[in-house]
Amino acid sequence: MTQPSNDPSAGETILREARMSWWALWPRVLLGLVGLALMGWGLLRQDQPGYVAAAFGGLMCLWFVGSALLRRSAMHVKLTPRYIVLQTGLASRHTSTVMLNRVESLDVDQSLWQRLCGYGTLTIRGTGSEDLRLVGISDPVGLQAEARKAINAASGAPI
Repeated sequence: MTQPSNDPSAGETILREARMSWWALWPRVLLGLVGLALMGWGLLRQDQPGYVAAAFGGLMCLWFVGSALLRRSAMHVKLTPRYIVLQTGLASRHTSTVMLNRVESLDVDQSLWQRLCGYGTLTIRGTGSEDLRLVGISDPVGLQAEARKAINAASGAPI
């Protein structure tokens, strides 16, 4: 027997999905690579201080790369013809849903680096609901454009 889904996008056509960009997580990945290099250097030494450095580097790599993977996996955005659904969390789940006919504005904030790397922050403001801030989302301009098309289609306005 299957559990009923709490996902409002279940059974709907998914127009677009988005996750956190790897570029938004580059400091964690870089520190993980530094840990990996430290681990390699420590193993090449083949002495007691080297093994300590290797263990520290391995833990450092596991910590930073693991946290980047968890953070990226913990946020998922879906755009359907009627909703924008933001799901956050792994063990516990928080789902925020904004109906497209209730969206007032879609704002994109990007620094120069973020524009070059293709990620940024998309803020969705809706009437009668809290603002949804999608920080570090990949291709926020594309998601914004696709959401505008869906909003126009839902309201019957020309695309």
